Amino acid sequence: MKSSDILKEIKRIAKEVLPKDGQLILYGSRARKEATEDSDWDLLILLDKQEIEMKDRNEIAYPFVALSWDVGELISPVIYTKESWKKMSFTPFYKNVEEDGIVLA
Repeated sequence: MKSSDILKEIKRIAKEVLPKDGQLILYGSRARKEATEDSDWDLLILLDKQEIEMKDRNEIAYPFVALSWDVGELISPVIYTKESWKKMSFTPFYKNVEEDGIVLA
């Protein structure tokens, strides 16, 4: 499957599973347009709630993992609350996502 088709599928899944106040950000080499054929799809999921529950991982993050199996490329979702994400503003991870990230939903 072409990268553009995988991106369309990621966006489609986001529309289905993300709550209205949720956010999906593509970061890493794919966002920087530096991906190689072995590059994974790094996805940051942000939810506007107090804490992430197992239900959130199962219902929101897991569909992206399932897509990974279907398309034969690694899709790596990570999930945070918006509040906990803000608290990470001093980390290199946060700075990289803020600098290179592309909001998909």
